[in-house]
Amino acid sequence: MPITATPEQQRKLLDLQSLDSQLVRVRAQIDNIPHDKQLHSLRQGGAAAVERAKTAQEQVAEHEAAAEEAERVVAETTKRRDGMQSRLDADQVASRDVQAVTIEIAELTLRIGQLEDAQLEAIQALEESQAALELVQAQIAEAQQAVNVRITTLNEQGQQLSLQGKELTAERELLAKELPADVVAEYEQLRDQNQGIGAVELTAQGLSGAGLPIAPAELAEIKNTPANELAYCPDTGAILVRSELV
Repeated sequence: MPITATPEQQRKLLDLQSLDSQLVRVRAQIDNIPHDKQLHSLRQGGAAAVERAKTAQEQVAEHEAAAEEAERVVAETTKRRDGMQSRLDADQVASRDVQAVTIEIAELTLRIGQLEDAQLEAIQALEESQAALELVQAQIAEAQQAVNVRITTLNEQGQQLSLQGKELTAERELLAKELPADVVAEYEQLRDQNQGIGAVELTAQGLSGAGLPIAPAELAEIKNTPANELAYCPDTGAILVRSELV
């Protein structure tokens, strides 16, 4: 038995279809929030910065150890030279050993200069590694801030979309109550079977909801269908809502 609805009720199916399409888009946007590409990219950037920080921290530790060792060697060599110099100044060195001690003091002085140069290089390397660590730590902080900002934005978008979804759902429920139950059931069944399309409009140019021309024989059959009976799109199988110009 044909399902019947007034032309006005049939046209409301297009409004119902519009609301359902909007709901699909809203739900898809909500579902996509946890998979936000920008947030994923920001988190990857932060993770990469953390890895760089680990490497930089290791380098700082190595350079600290090198600088400390260089300082120790300089101190020990200086202490040895100064001790020998003090003994020499206090005439505590035997005459036969004065020349050898003097030569050794000169060699140690030269050695201390070389060690101090090495110590300076170690200190400079340490300072550079510390600066690199500070830079990457700042990058981590910036990345975390960017992640937090994006999460806040996504939460706000989610709340807005949720509110929009509730408003659309309420509007849809009110509209569905204005239509015959069997018409709504037919629309929803077709929509489930047809990838979300339950009703389409037949334009004055004889185009279906798929945007394709309807064959003359099929179009004639549709036009001959009583206005209060549901017609169906030959392309999509959805309810075909005929405009007043058809």
